Amino acid sequence: MAGFGEKLSLLKKVYILDLARPLLDIADRRIQAAGWTNVETVEADATAWTPPEGKADVVTFSYSLTMIPDWFKAIDHALHILKPGGLIGVVDFYIARKFPDGRQKRQSFATRSFWPAWFSCDNVFLSSDHYPYLDFRFQTERFTENKLTIPYFPLFWWKMPYYIYVGRKRSAGPNEERSR
Repeated sequence: MAGFGEKLSLLKKVYILDLARPLLDIADRRIQAAGWTNVETVEADATAWTPPEGKADVVTFSYSLTMIPDWFKAIDHALHILKPGGLIGVVDFYIARKFPDGRQKRQSFATRSFWPAWFSCDNVFLSSDHYPYLDFRFQTERFTENKLTIPYFPLFWWKMPYYIYVGRKRSAGPNEERSR
């Protein structure tokens, strides 16, 4: 089985976006150390940046939607820059709606109340609307939920919910970009 670096080298171009230059500097050092010539960091806003090629095959958000104030706009922009049939991948912390549809796990009142308050201290804002909005805007290919232990969290037995989402942009047509 090929390792991550080998798979990454199969891609024509990869852009890593962030608004924090210090984080991009760390990424630049790792990119250089790995010898990836097809990976470039860009200091930009995910709600507005467009790749030089104009359209993308894949857009990912890794634990970042919860830190983007207008995450709706970030998802809408990802839809805009994706080619028809392109993929969006998201992994992030989340809370479910009080009464989720049958595709999401139901969470306790304590989970839905505590985690948003805990993370908001670091300007990370959990939303019960991530998955429903992604599912509305894209054709859902995969949605999984799990829990993980938060390092240094005093209640090691209480785990933080997160999700993994993969969606596909619907084929171009008159109703390609459904409104909210």
